[in-house]
This record gives sequence, structure tokens and C-alpha cells, in this order.
Amino acid sequence: MRLPVATLLIVTAGFFSVIWSMPHYAAPLTCVIVLLLVQAIRHVRTMRVFGRRPVGAALSRAAVVLLAVDAALGVAHGVCDPLRWACTGDPSRAAIIERLSHAPGKHLVIVRYPEGYNVHNDWVFNGAEIDSAKLLWARETNPQQNQKLFDYFKDRRIWLIKPEENNTELIPYPLAAATQKH
Repeated sequence: MRLPVATLLIVTAGFFSVIWSMPHYAAPLTCVIVLLLVQAIRHVRTMRVFGRRPVGAALSRAAVVLLAVDAALGVAHGVCDPLRWACTGDPSRAAIIERLSHAPGKHLVIVRYPEGYNVHNDWVFNGAEIDSAKLLWARETNPQQNQKLFDYFKDRRIWLIKPEENNTELIPYPLAAATQKH
């Protein structure tokens, strides 16, 4: 077990030496951790209470059964790890898509991100067919660039969304209100 333990220590040191760590950087440890857990369960199987009663086999079986039950319940209920940012996504964006997909005409949603907004919670992504899409998303930039965007997509209703505030409220975009076709 020296090699897996050494691997665990070396990769862990490397993981923590990176300034901007992401959980997937620890992926090389997955097999090592599974190996160490299996070895730990093997040792639990040999446990005895007061030197006579063998309880280790029952404990190791219970641990495996409880792990399987927990995983099955998590899958059945759609539970996701709350530490993962992309776990379920923000349902607000899906609600806006649903709402605008039933509204007449084409739409352009401008997203106003506040300073310091988490870049992993991006709202702006579109399909491949931008010009023919019913709904487009764009980041708010400076007034000149915004106006170029509004001029290009002049056949669309333009909405503003603020993800950090009420992120389901669609506000008609104020600077483009005069140029929008209703």
C-alpha cells in the first residue's frame, strides 16, 4: 500500500499547489481513493469486539449496502452534489426560455452581469443558427456595441435580465425601447 499512499500524497500536494484549483484536477486520485477504500473495508472485515465476536463482516456489508442505497436514492430523487456549480443549473434561465418560446416574435435577451459575478454561472449561450433563432442571449457591453447589436437584430424585442437580482423578471431594454418593433 506504499505506492497508493505515496501517489495520494504527491497528487494532493500538486492539487493544493495550484492557485485556481477545480475539483476535476483531483481526478487522478479517483482510482487511488477507491483502492484505499476497498483496502479499508478489507481491514474492517477482520474486526472483532472484545477479541471474540466477529462484527467486521457485518459492518463491511452494511457499509456497502448503505452506500448503494444512498446512491440509488440520490439518483431516484435527482439529488446532485451542492458543491458542483453545474449540478442543476439555474432554473430561472429555463423559465425565461419557456416563457419567450410561447411569446410571439423573435427575442434578444441582454444579460447585465454585476462586477464580480461568478463566471461559471454564465447565462449567455446560443445555438448554431443565430440569425434564425427565436431567442438569443447576449452580454451587455458599452452603449456603442449594444447599439450595433440592436441595429443588426432590429426585428427582435429586446429584454434585459439581471441574474443577481430578480433573475426571472424580463425588463424591456431601456436604451433600445425606441427602436424596438412591437
